[in-house]
Amino acid sequence: MMATGHQVVGFTFGVGALVLLPEVELFPDRPFQTVLYLVFVLFGALLPDIDTPRSKLGQKFWRLMMLVFSLALLVFLFAPEFFNTYREELKVYVLLMLPILIMIKSHRKMTHSFLFIGLLVFYSFLIEKFFQVPFYLFSGIILGAISHLCGDFVTRKGIPLFYPLTKRFFRFPVTFRTGSLVEKAIVSILILGNVWYLMTIVFKM
Repeated sequence: MMATGHQVVGFTFGVGALVLLPEVELFPDRPFQTVLYLVFVLFGALLPDIDTPRSKLGQKFWRLMMLVFSLALLVFLFAPEFFNTYREELKVYVLLMLPILIMIKSHRKMTHSFLFIGLLVFYSFLIEKFFQVPFYLFSGIILGAISHLCGDFVTRKGIPLFYPLTKRFFRFPVTFRTGSLVEKAIVSILILGNVWYLMTIVFKM
């Protein structure tokens, strides 16, 4: 799917989770938290495409990576004592980043598999435990990433769900071409459905 389609599907997943699972502790129960949660869902809906610099999120990620690499090189050349001072912190950073760098080798591979979702869950629990970040934010990212995989699952190319165990691509029995009129029609219907639902909430207040 295109980036806009992924975000619409992600938003629909986020709203659906809030409606169908209101009592689950993973989801927020306050207006500001709910908005922040949906923002993270939208981010997660683009996250699997981080493996290609041609995507919207991928462009920003690769530019950021080049900036970090350039800054690290400058620090190494002109202030090497920094690495000695923060050696342990840098080790943790490298250990956290290494799996991500390994994953983003080519488009629709590791980041479009069950393994990627599993790693997101693992990282979420890790960061929540050590940095005390509210887990509902990570639940938004995870749900958004799942929505992305679902969106690409119904396209003709499909996704490698069990990568790297197998490189076979799986897809839904009924598919459509990315960027086709069918995709645009589905996205339009989802937008109208979301707007209708949000309007009913507003008028009930």
